[in-house]
Amino acid sequence: MSSNSSKYLLGLSLSGLLACGGGEKREQTGVAPGAPAAAPGGGEIAAPAAEPAAAGGAAAYEVAAVTDGGTVSGKVTLTGTAPAPEKIEVTKDNNACGTEKTLESVQVGAGNTLASVVVWLDGIAKGKEWAQRDATIDQKECRYAPYVQAAAAGGNLEIINSDPVMHNIHAYSGEETLFNLAQPNQGQKTPKKLTRTGPVEFKCDVHSWMHAWVFVAANPYYAVTGTDGGFSLADVPPGSYKAKAWHSVYGIKEADVTVAAKGAAGADFTFEAK
Repeated sequence: MSSNSSKYLLGLSLSGLLACGGGEKREQTGVAPGAPAAAPGGGEIAAPAAEPAAAGGAAAYEVAAVTDGGTVSGKVTLTGTAPAPEKIEVTKDNNACGTEKTLESVQVGAGNTLASVVVWLDGIAKGKEWAQRDATIDQKECRYAPYVQAAAAGGNLEIINSDPVMHNIHAYSGEETLFNLAQPNQGQKTPKKLTRTGPVEFKCDVHSWMHAWVFVAANPYYAVTGTDGGFSLADVPPGSYKAKAWHSVYGIKEADVTVAAKGAAGADFTFEAK
């Protein structure tokens, strides 16, 4: 496994010798030559000079008291006909994995509300304390759990294999491999530090249906929608912002919001089914 690839990101899987067919292959482009090496199985994933456009800026966030903070809330929905859940027949490691898996890429609730959407306010450099900085992704019954989550830039991601079979964690930012890590042992845990903001995609080259995302946030003004599609961001410093919503299939939507002192602003997002 290339130590350069391991060091070069997140914020979030097997070496080429261990990667099995069935997982989607991608060119490992954009890995910085000469990037500092990380110890195998752990360590920091370094950020490149430029941040992904999806996440906005990359300035360090400062925790400070918020005076007269307001709230931004809304709902995310899907128009058109939601795709039927895709089911995959499992043909290997059935004792651990079962015989069938349902893909989680589009999750809708009553009224076509859309779950697993990350909503955040872009460009806030100073404000409330983080509700949480770290995250955990578990490989259990041959699926990643949770499917979508968010964590703080600079926080730690703990990767766990709860299954009695080998998994790998192949992390991408766009087409770029960030790290490619094998976990052959049940109960194995590997830490990674999240430093680059934006969505990081996880796949398993051993079990092709395994798929998840960690959205690395630049500030604590974010939420991940549940099946009701709703979100609420509290203690927002008064001002004007870009509210953004990201879905793993449907991409990014944005809206302008202005938050008055102790006020409430709304931002609804509608994605179109493909």
